[in-house]
Amino acid sequence: MGILVCLGLIILAAYMVRNAVMVWRDPHRARAEADGWDKLGKRGAWAVTRGIVPVAAMFSCLALMAISLIGADAWATGRGPLETAGTVFFLLMLACWLVIVSVAAFNRPRSLVPPYLRDKRRL
Repeated sequence: MGILVCLGLIILAAYMVRNAVMVWRDPHRARAEADGWDKLGKRGAWAVTRGIVPVAAMFSCLALMAISLIGADAWATGRGPLETAGTVFFLLMLACWLVIVSVAAFNRPRSLVPPYLRDKRRL
């Protein structure tokens, strides 16, 4: 069961990284990305689209955290270092949440916002 969870999280992280690369490169992709997050409302979809890089990093940290914690459970001799790695990935995931909120509220740091979205307030 744990392997399936890890596999699902890895696929989700890879999908989000792919979306982040596509949104960063193609201005027309931003509208499609925002439409995919429409359940969050217009502001939420806009925030996720502008902050797609930290969102992808958050999902990647989530996948790495799950891998390290499931590995720690399965491999007794590496339990300590893997649990420490899981904790580090958890803290990085929380930091990604702070960056997402910062991008959504203040459009900062601008280096993590796609260049064509840095000066826009709306899509």
